[in-house]
Amino acid sequence: MTNIKLSYFLLIAVITGLWLAADPILSVPYEFFALRASLVNFTGIIAIGMMSVGIMLALRPVSIEPFVGGLDKTYRLHKWLGLTGFTFGVVHWLLAKGPKWMESSSFSSRASAITPGPFPKL
Repeated sequence: MTNIKLSYFLLIAVITGLWLAADPILSVPYEFFALRASLVNFTGIIAIGMMSVGIMLALRPVSIEPFVGGLDKTYRLHKWLGLTGFTFGVVHWLLAKGPKWMESSSFSSRASAITPGPFPKL
């Protein structure tokens, strides 16, 4: 595996590990809204983390260039981090707004998440 991929996946693994250490998602019983809140936090943290490291790479730090393999590889890692941050940001936004949109359109309700009922008439 090249240094660029190693850096990319190591950064995602470190941020995910820090999130798992701070979030009680593994110790609580399954509930939709608790899982949704944890996933909203996770996607937001990944998005902010990727964008933050991407901004630091935009400063062209000379100490990182030899590890990654040069300035062109640093730019490539910067691009990957930006795309990943944007993707996780969009997923974060959809996770935060999607269930509220579904509830407001009468497609589902908080009560139907607990006790399933018949589908609403469209």
